[in-house]
Amino acid sequence: MRTADTLDITQRLLAERPSFHAYGTARWDALPGTLLAIRRSAKDGDLTVETGVGASTVVFAASGAHHTAISPIPDEHQRVRDYCRRTGIDDSRIEFIAGRSDEVLPRLYGRDRVLDMAFIDGAHEFPFPVTDWCYIARSLKIGGALLIDDIPIPAVMQVFRHMRLEPNWRLEGLFDGRAAAFTLLAPPPPGDWTRQALNRGYPDFSFARLPGRLRLQTAHRVMQVRRSTSRRYPRLRRLYKHLVLPR
Repeated sequence: MRTADTLDITQRLLAERPSFHAYGTARWDALPGTLLAIRRSAKDGDLTVETGVGASTVVFAASGAHHTAISPIPDEHQRVRDYCRRTGIDDSRIEFIAGRSDEVLPRLYGRDRVLDMAFIDGAHEFPFPVTDWCYIARSLKIGGALLIDDIPIPAVMQVFRHMRLEPNWRLEGLFDGRAAAFTLLAPPPPGDWTRQALNRGYPDFSFARLPGRLRLQTAHRVMQVRRSTSRRYPRLRRLYKHLVLPR
């Protein structure tokens, strides 16, 4: 249930600056604009999840959501719970799961779209942000909200770039120069990597040094021409079999 402090919880967190991380010696929390975005989106009775734990967990608790926080460090879980109880925030709807998100998320929700809202702010090394997104996005309700933090980190930027390009996601806002909120408008289209906007740059030969890159690009263009003309002139297929592509 929402408490009397719900509407002011972000201001209280910013004023008191509790330390939940590194055994109470560090603050690795979402920034003010992101916490406000969570407060505006999370509602009493919502089913919500986050990868990571901290001030954002307190905001979810104050909203009255049935919230799950996934992170591998139980000490941080207890610090958040202690802070909620000390400040009069009902923590009975918070569930903490100590573990790696790539191990917990696959068994948590399955493929049912049950989540009203999610916040991705867990491990930032590749491929965790992509893995978190994969399992959370398939469990999010149509019309549900998904926030991601730390977009400037390249491993996270891949997730943001994909969502920004896909028509079934709508960007609702950017916060603190590093976080974004999206709404899921529709299920993803049937699987076809060639139709994904992120793959429009195919083929990307930037991994090769310049001489090799030029050879690969030339070979690809020749192959495209062969396919195009062979469709128009099937008799040319025999001739193409004897052509040698550049190496």
